[in-house]
Amino acid sequence: MDAGGRLLLIGGGGHCRSILDCVLSRGLYEKVGIVDFDQAASALGIPVVGTDDDLPHLLNDGWTNAFISVGSVGSTGLRRKLYKMVKQIGFTIPGIIDPTAAVSRDVIIDEGVFIGKGAIVNTGSRIGTCAIINTGAIIEHDCEIGAFAHISPRATLCGQVNVGDDTHVGAGSVVRQGIKIGACSLLGVGSVVVKDIPDSVKAYGNPCRVVE
Repeated sequence: MDAGGRLLLIGGGGHCRSILDCVLSRGLYEKVGIVDFDQAASALGIPVVGTDDDLPHLLNDGWTNAFISVGSVGSTGLRRKLYKMVKQIGFTIPGIIDPTAAVSRDVIIDEGVFIGKGAIVNTGSRIGTCAIINTGAIIEHDCEIGAFAHISPRATLCGQVNVGDDTHVGAGSVVRQGIKIGACSLLGVGSVVVKDIPDSVKAYGNPCRVVE
C-alpha cells in the first residue's frame, strides 16, 4: 500500500485530481509531482515535474514511487502501457486508499489500486492490479475484481461477484450475488445485472442485456 517517500502521478486530469486529494489528505509522501506533457496539468498546488521521457532521470533523482493517474472509460490500453513503462523503469507502484474508504482487514489489494472516497470493500475480496474502485462503490464479501477493471461511482457488487480484467462497470450499477462479468466488457450507467455477462461486449439496462 502507500509506500512513503516521493510520489509521481503519471497523467493529469480529473482522475489525477481525485487521487491527489486523497494523497494530500493522508500526508504520507514527503513530495508529490505530476508527470504530463502539458504543464497546465498541475493541480491542487502540485507541479508538473516532467514528461514520460524524464521518468528514468526522475527515478535517479529519488522519485521512487509512481502511480498511474490516467482514468479509463471503455479502454484501458493507455493505463496498461503506462503501467508497463514505469514497471520496466523500476518504480515502486503503491496502492492508494482514501481515508474515508472502508476496507476489510483481509482484503487482498494488488499494486497500483485506487480506492476512492466512501468506497466499501468487504471481507474476502481481492482487487487486481491497477483497478479503480471509485467514489462510493460497494464491493461486498468475496468479490474478485480483475486487473485494470473500473468499478464506477456508486456501483454495488453483491457478494461473490467476479469482474474480469479491463472491464468497466458503469456508475450506479447493481450486480446480483454470484454473477460473473467477463473481461474487456463495458456495462452502461445504472445497469442491473442478474445474469452472467461474457467477455468483450457492451451491455446495459434493467435487466442488463448485451447490445453489441
